[in-house]
Amino acid sequence: MSTRSRTLPRGWYPADKRECQREIESFLEGWSFPVQLGKARGGIVPHAGWYFSGRLAARVFHLLRSGGQAGLVVLYGGHLGPEDLPRIIMEETWETPLGEIEIRQDFARELLKKVEAKAESPSGVDNTIEIQLAMVKYFFPEAKLLAIRSPHSSRAVALGKEVAALAKEEGTSLLAVGSTDLTHYGPNYGFVSKGAGPSALNWVKSENDKGFIDLALKMDEEGVLKHAAENDSACSAGAAASAIATCKALGAERGTLIDYYTSYDIMPDDSFVGYAGIVY
Repeated sequence: MSTRSRTLPRGWYPADKRECQREIESFLEGWSFPVQLGKARGGIVPHAGWYFSGRLAARVFHLLRSGGQAGLVVLYGGHLGPEDLPRIIMEETWETPLGEIEIRQDFARELLKKVEAKAESPSGVDNTIEIQLAMVKYFFPEAKLLAIRSPHSSRAVALGKEVAALAKEEGTSLLAVGSTDLTHYGPNYGFVSKGAGPSALNWVKSENDKGFIDLALKMDEEGVLKHAAENDSACSAGAAASAIATCKALGAERGTLIDYYTSYDIMPDDSFVGYAGIVY
């Protein structure tokens, strides 16, 4: 059996099963969302290490689970440019500290016939999907996985629509989740157009990230791609676009913002990243 191994070091997320469980449970301790959500089709989660964005990802997955179990979880990752093709994970399983997740190889093979894409290299390393795997295994222990890296282009939208079409065709219940971070601002990222200090942080929060979030909440998949390209407002915007396209095709009409904050709120620094959690 072909198994995709963990590649991220322990600092990204725990390596031990019990430690993973404890950390996820700590993210949810004493927390509840004040609004009752309807049936969810998916959402958007951040993909930094758990220390920074794990609590937000866990809360999105928790709310997705509250709508019932899903037979298939589709994780869209990114870190691909406009010229790249989508990359589909083709192994049979993927290792997590909570046990292996079975990958829907039959679905993945059928998708390769429908869209212009390629199989991900067995040695390909990308945090956007892997950082979510233990969360998926914890909240949806019986679900199977479809994992795809989406490019920052209209291919991401076509991909998301085709995933929904295939699911409808075979009667599969799925949740589609896009793994996307927001503005990477500061000298570490070569983005300092608004200077430094409180004014720059406020601009990221109230303008740059807000512009992307507003489009994501409206489920404007082409809009989030355009906004990210023009404003450097997202990392892996293709993942968000794919998730939006899938959720919209499955009947979602608008997103709900679960929370938003930046890494500055966790660890103040001249360089920081924005994180949003959305449920569709």
